[in-house]
Amino acid sequence: MTQHSATGPRYPVRMFSRSVCLALALACVKLLSAQDPSIEECKQHLQTPLPAEASQIPTPKTWPDCNSYKLYSGIGTKVDYAAARKCAWSERLAQQADLEPRYTIASVFGGSAMLAVLYANGEGVPKDLDLAERFVCEAGGAPAEMHIRLDHVASLANKESSANAKFDFCDDITSGFMQGFCAGYASELEDQKRTAKLNKITSQFTTEQQKLFASLRTAHEAYAHAHARGEIDLSGTARAMFQIDAEDTLREDFIEALRSFEAGNFPSATPADYTDADIKLNAAYRNAISNAERSKDDYGAVQPAGIHNAERA
Repeated sequence: MTQHSATGPRYPVRMFSRSVCLALALACVKLLSAQDPSIEECKQHLQTPLPAEASQIPTPKTWPDCNSYKLYSGIGTKVDYAAARKCAWSERLAQQADLEPRYTIASVFGGSAMLAVLYANGEGVPKDLDLAERFVCEAGGAPAEMHIRLDHVASLANKESSANAKFDFCDDITSGFMQGFCAGYASELEDQKRTAKLNKITSQFTTEQQKLFASLRTAHEAYAHAHARGEIDLSGTARAMFQIDAEDTLREDFIEALRSFEAGNFPSATPADYTDADIKLNAAYRNAISNAERSKDDYGAVQPAGIHNAERA
């Protein structure tokens, strides 16, 4: 039942339905890019010759399933810049053949975007800012973001200022739409950390305890999804980011509670305390439903049914 303004964390750390929210975000970014498909400064950058290895990659018939962004970031695998680059070349060709799944993190941060990152940072390949600028232009996006991103890459030529700098495609976002994609990417990285934390906490559980815990975690995930789907105000352009943040906040709270309980720190209350809490909860619920009823016709507003479904979960 959270309301948000247009401001907030830059890109906090899973989206209840990435296919829906990211679809909207990418569609809007593509539209903005289509209005200015070749900003003036890109005309020269797009003429930068490609390295020889680019011609050695066969054009795929479908979108590659190698996921360069996961290989680059070590999501579900070890970090492998060379493999990420090889995959990105293939994704780039798939993008040019209009084979990309437009509503996924893989399509936003793969292909030309990933090549821009690799060449800007010199990761697994000699740093080449000219190539990085070409790939920034190929990746496209909102014109304002492209201008800022190109300036960012150019600034890396200054050895003193770029000694410890690392180029990231999310460093230069200006739209709420791209905030959603960057938050989705960050959430995948945080998911790995959360899984590692949970595995450490539950490593000594018996088989029966593991089974029961799996049921508890499934129930919690269902609530996190329902909360993000039904209790978050979606009226701003950063709606996807707010949903991701809401889910991930609940996941972090879950881990912290588990740590506390495993340490023997359980909440304590009298029967009267529980009765009082239940009364306050019901009052808050009625108030939230009432507020939702009054604003349910507003674009992106929290709906009474959404609150009901989340609280049941």
